[in-house]
Amino acid sequence: MKYEIRQEFDEDCERVITAMMHPEVAPFLTGKMKSLEEMELVERTETDSTIVRRVRYRIRPVIEKIGPKKIPPEAFEWEERSTFDKRARVLTYRNVPTKHKIARMFENHGEIRILESGARCVRVMTGELKIHFPILGSVAEKMIYKKAAELLEEEAAALRLFMASGI
Repeated sequence: MKYEIRQEFDEDCERVITAMMHPEVAPFLTGKMKSLEEMELVERTETDSTIVRRVRYRIRPVIEKIGPKKIPPEAFEWEERSTFDKRARVLTYRNVPTKHKIARMFENHGEIRILESGARCVRVMTGELKIHFPILGSVAEKMIYKKAAELLEEEAAALRLFMASGI
């Protein structure tokens, strides 16, 4: 399934980008988000034109089962592998589950565009989510999308607090 999630910030784009890419954002978000159990910056390499990151996430389980199939807690741990193009203000990402069994069934990739809207900033995430599981895959995609959208709203609220803290 393809998706789009838009979020607005009462900040300029450079401030939002600085907050999103800040090396200390992970511990701050972990402390402010109820649904985020762990967020670890595994790798961060910055050049004049890009920021390449690997970030490990573990969230509280949000779905116990899909139909009769129980969802194990390790299904909610993944690694974001991303590259942020500073000039284009576009982050391309691939979320890869840390458990091999889950990674074979789950595919999620896309991009985040940072757009100016007057004195405000709009963050637009587009992507594709695929669950490779017979019959129940499309049901799982819709459930995961709904929970991911909620998680991203919580993350945006925490990011606003991070910016307000004076980064």
